Amino acid sequence: MSFGRLNILGQRSETEDVKRETYLKIFALFVIFIYSFLFGSATPRGTLAGLIRDVGTNEPLAYCNVFLANTTIGDAADNNGKFVLDKIPFGSYQLVVSHIGYETVVMDVAILPGKVKSIDIAMNVKAIEGEEIHVIANKNSRQWQCDLKEFRQNFIGNTENSTKCRILNPEVISFRREPGTQNLLAFSDQVIVVENRSLGYKLDIVLHSFRWGRDGGQYIIYPKYAELEPKNEGEYKKWRVNRAETFRLSMRDFFASLAVDDLVTQYKLFQVTEGMQGRVNNPVSVDSLHIVTIDSTWGLRRIQLPGLFRVESRGGMSNLTLKYDYLDFDKWGNIFPANGLSVSGYWGQFRVADALPFDYRPDQPL
Repeated sequence: MSFGRLNILGQRSETEDVKRETYLKIFALFVIFIYSFLFGSATPRGTLAGLIRDVGTNEPLAYCNVFLANTTIGDAADNNGKFVLDKIPFGSYQLVVSHIGYETVVMDVAILPGKVKSIDIAMNVKAIEGEEIHVIANKNSRQWQCDLKEFRQNFIGNTENSTKCRILNPEVISFRREPGTQNLLAFSDQVIVVENRSLGYKLDIVLHSFRWGRDGGQYIIYPKYAELEPKNEGEYKKWRVNRAETFRLSMRDFFASLAVDDLVTQYKLFQVTEGMQGRVNNPVSVDSLHIVTIDSTWGLRRIQLPGLFRVESRGGMSNLTLKYDYLDFDKWGNIFPANGLSVSGYWGQFRVADALPFDYRPDQPL
């Protein structure tokens, strides 16, 4: 079985060489802090506070949505445009600020232990571009319904978890077909709310971009996670079992295993080369990989994977290609930057329905 290519996910993609180089340099400055993202109980914590204003009027913007992407940390600004996020484990994050009618602000922030970081944020009114005239606005039309079905299949996914995962406010999503390719493009000026009753999370998703066609596609999102209220103790236990199983089948488990050199029984790794009769899978040992340890306590490591690699797992075969010169990962399977890989094959089918927050701990007791 084959799946479309998925360029994941969750962070802003820098396509220009200069921007990419600058990003990686900045990222390297904070990488030693990032391992704390997984929220150990003894981790030192800090606070992020700020004021949000309209660029044009300089007036405070009330009730903006403020959160740290891919985590459970976030809140709304008050009626004076002020916000405070406290008890944040020290480290490097992406702060996301959104408001209806304004361009979403995404910025890198570094939280230091015991410190209060104060920032001022200026938001621009979202411009109405010419191409948006062609957005299908009739939510009751047959075309919109067809586009929504296609969007859901490629955004939520088609795995077992997707059967209990639904978009609560699909009416906020508009669609357009890309001229020439007829790729599906999706837009939303509001937060897309997703309820995942298989894993027990509610996701508030800021959609940066979505493009999908016959050969696969990509989307960039900034999700904030929140625990759902279980109906009973049995449902809560089921969620914890499902989270653990989802993790074990995911790419995060592969990188968690790689961080502790434990691929022998679970995974086989191949480098793909072009031979006389097509592509050849060449077995690769862990010892031959270019991996360096950044922090041994938290299992933070860096890997270089030139070219195309294939990973054989319990679920099937997956294809991995690095977007940058290297990729960092920790002992809980989180990768940094989160959009550092192009993924196809088995893991390419995992979408929003199978996503876990960065602060999910696979070693939590069931």
